[in-house]
Amino acid sequence: MKNLIGKTYGRLTVISYSEKNKYNRSMWLYKCECGNSKIISSNSLQQGHTKSCGCLDKEKHISSPNRTTHGECGTRLYRIWQAMKNRCSNPNSPDYKRYYGGKGVTICDNWKYNYWTFRNWAVLHGYKENLSIDRIDPNGKYEPSNCRWATAKEQRHNQTRCKKEGVPY
Repeated sequence: MKNLIGKTYGRLTVISYSEKNKYNRSMWLYKCECGNSKIISSNSLQQGHTKSCGCLDKEKHISSPNRTTHGECGTRLYRIWQAMKNRCSNPNSPDYKRYYGGKGVTICDNWKYNYWTFRNWAVLHGYKENLSIDRIDPNGKYEPSNCRWATAKEQRHNQTRCKKEGVPY
C-alpha cells in the first residue's frame, strides 16, 4: 500500500489511513480546504471522481442560478417527463422518427419547459405508479386536453384501435 499522507487531490489533503472497505480498497481520512473531514477511497480520488467534501458542488450550485434542483430527478414521474421530451425532440431516440417527433408530435410549451407544471397536471389527473401517459388523439400533441393516464392494457387497446381504423400510430 502506497503512503498517501500529505498528498492533495483537488481540495482534499490526505491526513491519515483509515481502513479497508468491503471491496478491499484503502480508505483514507481527508481534510478539505473548507475545513470538513471525510473518509474516501484512494481510487475515488486518484481517478478524479471526488474533488472535495461536497463544498465544490454547493459552490457551483450557488454560482449557477439557472440550475434547477427539485428533488424529483429519481422519481418515475420525472423519468416519464424526460422520456416524453426525448422521444418528441431527439432524432436519436429510437421511436422519434416513426411515432413521435418525426411525425410531428410535440409537447405544449407549459409541459416542455416546466416539470412542475407537468407534475401538477399529472397528480390532479390520476397519476399512479402503474400507469403511463397516453395521448387520446395519437396524432395530437402532448398537452393537458389530449393526455390521460392509462394502464398497459389500455395502451395496447389504443394501438390496436388505431391500426384497425387506419390512424397512423
